[in-house]
Amino acid sequence: MFFYGFMNLIRDDIHHIYRAYLVPTLGSALALSVYSFVDTIAVGQYAGSLGTAAIAVINPVYTYLYIINMLFAAGGSVRLGHALGRGRKQAAMEYFSAAVTACLAVTLLSWLLGNVFRDQILLAFGADQEILPVVSAYGQWIFWFMPLISLPDFLGAFLRMDQDPRRAMHAVMAGGLLNMFLGWYLVFPCGMGVSGAGLATVLGTVVQNIWMLTHFVSKKNHLQLVRCRDFFQRLKEIVYTGFSAILLDIGNIVVVVALNRMMLTYGGREALGVYGVLNTITMLTQALYAGIGQTIQPAVSVNFGASQKERVCAFYQLALRAAMLMGIVITLVGELFPRQILFLFNGTSGSTAASGAVIVRWYMPAFLFLGVNVLNAYYLQSILKRTEASWAAASRSLILPLVFLAILHRFLGAVGVYLSIPLSELFTAVPVTLWVEKQNASLV
Repeated sequence: MFFYGFMNLIRDDIHHIYRAYLVPTLGSALALSVYSFVDTIAVGQYAGSLGTAAIAVINPVYTYLYIINMLFAAGGSVRLGHALGRGRKQAAMEYFSAAVTACLAVTLLSWLLGNVFRDQILLAFGADQEILPVVSAYGQWIFWFMPLISLPDFLGAFLRMDQDPRRAMHAVMAGGLLNMFLGWYLVFPCGMGVSGAGLATVLGTVVQNIWMLTHFVSKKNHLQLVRCRDFFQRLKEIVYTGFSAILLDIGNIVVVVALNRMMLTYGGREALGVYGVLNTITMLTQALYAGIGQTIQPAVSVNFGASQKERVCAFYQLALRAAMLMGIVITLVGELFPRQILFLFNGTSGSTAASGAVIVRWYMPAFLFLGVNVLNAYYLQSILKRTEASWAAASRSLILPLVFLAILHRFLGAVGVYLSIPLSELFTAVPVTLWVEKQNASLV
């Protein structure tokens, strides 16, 4: 059996492996999410609810870039891990090479089309003529430097699989800290306004990419670009495996656009601004939950490939407890301090803050179940339950939200809009988790 690196994922203590991956993986996820978090605060403090509404419009662009990368990174890294678990190093490197080639091609095509049709895309994502100039000032940097913005998610997945999660964490932290400073400095002292926040994101990402790329010239690197003997077969397997992970985010784009429009209909720009805050928090927390799923993904993939089923189930239980605890804490914070959250992002106070707090409180229970759903998607993907993973992801992120949005707003008005996401998370988390537990029981 072929293994490399500082840790034997099949034989070492499960808790030791989990702790070794948890801190750097969550650190990477948290620092990466700081980009959107800081940008929302800077833009909101500068332009108020109009600024946070603009962030709500640009967030689907970030999600799209994440989708591209995770389709090939998640699928490629899982396939790489399974190949290593079976001792097939050449096949593992072919999966890596196919993932790199495909991701690069799709990213460059997206960069070209995105810059040609930028305004049309932003209008489709929920901008109106008042919001469009603000979101364009910020979004121009994102569209111009799209390949750089998208690269860290792809690199991070393979650095974790190559047992170098700390480098990914340090890279994201360095880029995030630079973005935090520049997000303030360029927006306010330099007087660049909303445009400065977009430039800060690009510069932070450049630092992050350079840091991550040093892995490939270090002694820790075991990843190699090789000639694929059957490129399209490898690519088919990668896409098939990664598709369930991106369903979460494909659905997010559709639902976010639908919610953007409904928020404008029921509450105007102020409600859309509140949803911009909530969507940013969702991106932050979903990244943290994804970090929990990515923490166990290398070990689960390799152990499943090596038929170590008891260890696979043990890793899942550790991650499930972490996701549930995190969900309880985040929900409590949101329920107890909604006005403070809104004030932090856009300085909202008075009656506007009171109406925004209602939206926050209706929405926050979604975070109780969001983590479980994200974890289940990563876990099912890691054990090659692709059909089940796809259905779970589609139900939570696309089917149920659109069904609840279509029905509840007719009977409950604005409250029905706010409740659609929490109910979607709940009605996915319970049956899928029970099914996963039943499957795990049959493995051991």
